[in-house]
Amino acid sequence: MRELSLFTGAGGGLLGTMLLGWRCVGAVEWESYPCRVLEQRQKDGVLDDFPIWNMDIREFNRRIAPSYTGLVDVVSAGFPCQPFSLAGKRGGANDERNMWPATIECIRVVQPRFALLENVPGLLTSGYFGKILGDLAESGYDARWRILSAAEVGAPHRRNRLWIVADAQKQRMERPSWEDWKQNWNRQKWMDSIGSGANVADADSGSLVRITEPREECSGWTVEPDVGRVANGVAARVDRLKAIGNGQVPAVVAAVWQLLSA
Repeated sequence: MRELSLFTGAGGGLLGTMLLGWRCVGAVEWESYPCRVLEQRQKDGVLDDFPIWNMDIREFNRRIAPSYTGLVDVVSAGFPCQPFSLAGKRGGANDERNMWPATIECIRVVQPRFALLENVPGLLTSGYFGKILGDLAESGYDARWRILSAAEVGAPHRRNRLWIVADAQKQRMERPSWEDWKQNWNRQKWMDSIGSGANVADADSGSLVRITEPREECSGWTVEPDVGRVANGVAARVDRLKAIGNGQVPAVVAAVWQLLSA
């Protein structure tokens, strides 16, 4: 699968699609720090070489997107969540940060068979979800969706996200049930992706603990690791925190594709 990644961030989603055997043929990200992370991971050999388009998606649509027409199997996009998040004003179409119109424009120009989309669960009740489904249908895509959390694939935190898989051919094979998928999931892939012996915040002990096995369930944390927040006087790490906050959990990306795709 040849993937064009929109709103790529620092590449968590790309690590997920690597688990599926996909190859990225382009990444669009307008912030410079995540682009530097992607470049370094290419130099490290973690990511394949692909163009990194450090620009606004609307500029990408005008200048670059037509060159990808017919050359991409799937467009992936975790488009900005602020217009739909329960933590914000939920301005939807009236929020200048709403990049769904630019996302669907890119899909229409590039014409992939699939679109893999991610956002916050609040999108379902924002009043804008019907607009997204309607735009996909008008563009010839059949959509399936579900909420999947990181905890459901063994992570020590929840991170619920809404996922949409849209298929232009509308021909789907039988999909595995969630219980079947969990039984067949190779848990070692998750351990390899996070590394053994990771420090995480534990709500029961109120301290950091060392994780050696993924957890099936988790509860809200009362403490969290010190990663140099502004409150601690290390403002230089704001870009890192933002990249982490916007990132996707690789194991979730791989899982949701297998659950929702043809």
